[in-house]
Amino acid sequence: MFAAIEGFAGTQPFNDWFVDDTTQRHVLGTVVKAVDPYWGFGEFMYIKSNDALLKGSIVMYDEAYLGVLCPSTAGQGFPVGVAMAPIASGKFGWIQLSGRCVYATVSTVAADVAIGVSGTGAGLVGAATTGKQLVNARNRIAATGTVTVTAQTQAGSAILNTADYKGFFLGMALSGTGIVASSIVATLDPDGRRIGVGTTIGTLTAAQVTATGSITLTGTYTGYGSGMISRPFVQGQIT
Repeated sequence: MFAAIEGFAGTQPFNDWFVDDTTQRHVLGTVVKAVDPYWGFGEFMYIKSNDALLKGSIVMYDEAYLGVLCPSTAGQGFPVGVAMAPIASGKFGWIQLSGRCVYATVSTVAADVAIGVSGTGAGLVGAATTGKQLVNARNRIAATGTVTVTAQTQAGSAILNTADYKGFFLGMALSGTGIVASSIVATLDPDGRRIGVGTTIGTLTAAQVTATGSITLTGTYTGYGSGMISRPFVQGQIT
């Protein structure tokens, strides 16, 4: 899990398991640096949402640090970040500005290519196109990418126990013995060991496992990509 490496005490959590907040906890625009054993170094900005942000949304923010889903418009020039978890309109939370991150995609974006704002939906990543490229960002893992871990299951339970869930994130597709179709990572416990299974982020329903034992759990990036970003912005004027 990310842990702040600067002298900033008591940050509202900015990992996958944080819950958006109706109370402002920090000055808007506050940036915190953090590190994680798996994801590496990252920078995170505290914003207020003016939109329905989802896990991995590309978020455009202004001088008041109000975030909205980045529209599919050429030549914007706005800075953007990536939502760490869902943030409802009017609530407060964090977006990632630099480091390796996970973002929502509309299609399988190839590994090791430039990326851009998708033409099929606000806040989504697709192939880079003229005037819509996300500058200072590059995709490294496609939606077909996977990670695996040994997990302990209990039939009828929605909780998977692991020694360490490094590489798993909210919304990641799950498969393995006893894992029902359409299962995703619905919750991640801050203990770094327990994965909640569901069909939507935050809800442990309709996806209870059907077997008891030790399994190889596979997480697939379906609907997401992962890349390196460094204070990205949407491409500006093209002449």
